[in-house]
Amino acid sequence: MAHIVLDTCAGRDGGREALEAAAIASLQLEHQITVVGDESDITAALQKIAHDAERLRVAHARDRCEPDLDPRELLARAPRNSVVVGLEIVARDPSAVLVSAGQPGLLVYAAQQMLGKIAQVHRAALAAVYPTLRPHGPVSDPFALLLDVGATVQCDADDLIDFAAMGAAYAAKISRIDRPRVALLSNGSGVAGAPTRVREAHRRLLSATPGFEYVGCLRADHVTTGDADVIVTDGFSGDVLLRTLEGVAATGENLLRRAAEKLQWRLGVQMLESGIKTIREFTDWENYGGAPLLGVDRAVIVAQANSGRRAFLNAIRLGAKIDRLQVIAAVSEGVAALRDRLAAPTPDEEAAP
Repeated sequence: MAHIVLDTCAGRDGGREALEAAAIASLQLEHQITVVGDESDITAALQKIAHDAERLRVAHARDRCEPDLDPRELLARAPRNSVVVGLEIVARDPSAVLVSAGQPGLLVYAAQQMLGKIAQVHRAALAAVYPTLRPHGPVSDPFALLLDVGATVQCDADDLIDFAAMGAAYAAKISRIDRPRVALLSNGSGVAGAPTRVREAHRRLLSATPGFEYVGCLRADHVTTGDADVIVTDGFSGDVLLRTLEGVAATGENLLRRAAEKLQWRLGVQMLESGIKTIREFTDWENYGGAPLLGVDRAVIVAQANSGRRAFLNAIRLGAKIDRLQVIAAVSEGVAALRDRLAAPTPDEEAAP
């Protein structure tokens, strides 16, 4: 059974909705939940919120995080902040999952320092989902996985290869895909004009015969087709792509709404409203809760800064699913297997005298 550790110092309404989500989860789910923050504030707030006191614990964090500070400076100024206290609990308990909408830079830095990375992984990656035209796997999952979306801004070919292995292992567990199709994000279907890191990762993945289906490079305008289950890129490009996809979805919804306002026919309005609702359901990030931080030796879910109750509840459910399916162990095994294949001699090398 998962132990959910929820940071209540960030999110909508100063973290109040995170606490409300924890209270709801304590009544609806069977998991142990620890909320992290100012103990006196949390205790006073819980007196007015229905919750299961046997399943909901409080861990005190005396320091508040100041926004827009470098992670190292923030840790120096606020060493007992909610992220640190939460990670300490997770480090002690293999079944624990941290959910936080705190500063992403702090979460990524502190998680790698305090939890350690899985064997052979040099840098962690944030994995986000996005809707595609074609579903994925036997469960017809409407979402593909994109990583990295901000944890590692600068990376090399080794990192991209690790991200491919981690993303494939995650998709295999979460979406039940036997051999996930993995692609490298590039500026063309080939690698001629791609950065050195992409060309090198492409070459090595082609020669490795990995446990997933490597489908080559994919342009940004093809990521929503569903031709790949996992898209791999560096954290800077992934974050830009994800924000672009979110912006395009929001623009499409607004354009449909404008069209609906201009239509005079009732049926037309109803049809457009149905389309607007479908777009909203697929693109509303609160439905997904947060992005798992892959590569560290525990489960960490990074939620958006303005997350509300629904987002936190879905992040809690995602964390519990990651624990139940033993996703972190699968990610570790996936990286090790790919590294072994890359280290093995090729047929030409074996045949050489």
